[in-house]
Amino acid sequence: MRKLVWASLIVLCWAAAVAQSAGQEFSIEANKAVVKRAFVALNEGDLKTLNELFDPDGPWHLPNGKTMPQGGPFTELAQSCPMCAKLEQRKIVFDVMVAESDLVSIRSTWSGLYTGTLRGVSFHQARVTLVYFNIYRVSGGRIRENWAEYDRMSLAEQLGFQVTPPASPQ
Repeated sequence: MRKLVWASLIVLCWAAAVAQSAGQEFSIEANKAVVKRAFVALNEGDLKTLNELFDPDGPWHLPNGKTMPQGGPFTELAQSCPMCAKLEQRKIVFDVMVAESDLVSIRSTWSGLYTGTLRGVSFHQARVTLVYFNIYRVSGGRIRENWAEYDRMSLAEQLGFQVTPPASPQ
């Protein structure tokens, strides 16, 4: 009888572990699906979906070390995604997506015609390609936290800025 009890306990523990693992896998896949939806919405400029997916009170960690609320609901694309508003005919491609627990990390390539101002210089439809890195914390079907970074030096170079110091006279 003792062997049967122990065997039953082992089977129950194994079943619980499998169920928990399956639940976590589902959660990871669901979180990845939320991020994919968000990127489709970014590509299409779909404010309704962006407002649904991004928690307006969640922190957005900026590259300069500052943090601000993600904000929303937004009525203009430039408020929700400033780069989306500056890239006409934008195309966003997923390069790599990795997820663990409630975090989803993505490397994406954005291309399009840059129309905007950088360092006081206005541009109209300059072709650019940018690499973005994002880490999102996702729960309950929403993006709760966002770390975003893109290659600013590459953008400046593509727009014609000299990003290396001039050679000093010898």
